[in-house]
Amino acid sequence: MVRGVCGPSRGSRRGIWCDGTEVATMTTIGDHLYARSTHEELLTRATNGAFVTTAMWYLLSTKRVDAVLGVEHDRERNLTHTRFIDDPREISELAGTVVTAPLNIVQTLRKYAGSGRVALPVMPCEEKLLDVLIHKDELPVQLFRIGLVCGGLFSANDLGKEVKRLGKSLLDVERVIHGEGGYSVSFRGEEQVHEFPERKTVRPACERCVTPEPVTSHFSCGYWGTGSDRGRTYVTVNTAEAAELVDAMVRDRALVVEPVPDDARAMRKHLLDLKTDASWRYRRRQFETDLVETGEQINACPLCGECMKACPLRTDEYVQHLLEGVKSPAEWLAAFVLDLYDECAECGLCSEHCPITLPYDLVIEHQRELRKTLPR
Repeated sequence: MVRGVCGPSRGSRRGIWCDGTEVATMTTIGDHLYARSTHEELLTRATNGAFVTTAMWYLLSTKRVDAVLGVEHDRERNLTHTRFIDDPREISELAGTVVTAPLNIVQTLRKYAGSGRVALPVMPCEEKLLDVLIHKDELPVQLFRIGLVCGGLFSANDLGKEVKRLGKSLLDVERVIHGEGGYSVSFRGEEQVHEFPERKTVRPACERCVTPEPVTSHFSCGYWGTGSDRGRTYVTVNTAEAAELVDAMVRDRALVVEPVPDDARAMRKHLLDLKTDASWRYRRRQFETDLVETGEQINACPLCGECMKACPLRTDEYVQHLLEGVKSPAEWLAAFVLDLYDECAECGLCSEHCPITLPYDLVIEHQRELRKTLPR
């Protein structure tokens, strides 16, 4: 377990080399750390300790990866575009922007002309997509994934501000429920329900995502609003390679880390439980409304295939082959559901690209839930 702090000019009880003294490697799988970069340029441009950007810079600088995939933001035109970088001196151009890759990440990696290994930050939905393709051995490169916590139905930071305004602690929150025009919050031991303004999410699928934390990536990191993570990144170490990387970054004075206190870890777990519960409740309500409407709308399906073409797990050629011979909306829905039944990552792109917004991803999950109730 991590027991102290190591960093430039601060003294240390943690790390590999600190102030000229050799100590044991101490980071292990499951450790929770507060991390802060020592890279001044990245700290200036990035947020919350700049851990993600610094890790990508270090991986590239030490040749642990051959390239980094990130998103560059053109502030003048307010546009973002995916970019591969193989020169660590250019990493600073990614700092402080939309660091995570977009949901066309799979197609981007498939078109990558390089070889070897690529580092990239991923959201939980992207992690699910990549897990499927890694299992099927359908990616041209190896990946080092830095998982980013997703806001989902509510932001921990926004909720924390509202709760603090009421003189409460986040640990006092018993339940968060999404409703029309906002979300409601109830506190332990109180009957009163407080209504908070709605926080617009980037994509509809984000609101019903029940996995706000990446768990198969090397790291899981983000801002949890625990109070003591302001200006630093809350990092969870998920693999042995990630643990070794932290120690190497500390040794080379690229990173300052310290352990997360028990109360902050409890806060993070509570927020994770609140997010997951809120999303499950929201998703169940959608089943009751959207699935009924789907049954009424399915005959209006234009058989265009845009839903499947938007799926990051399928190629255009494959979709065209699947469309051949389909003569009715019911046939297409059956083909769609059966084809993706075991692989759907619930990213929601199919519904977003459907001309009549049929919630195909909900249909697939509904079938999965039904299967659990069938006798074996």
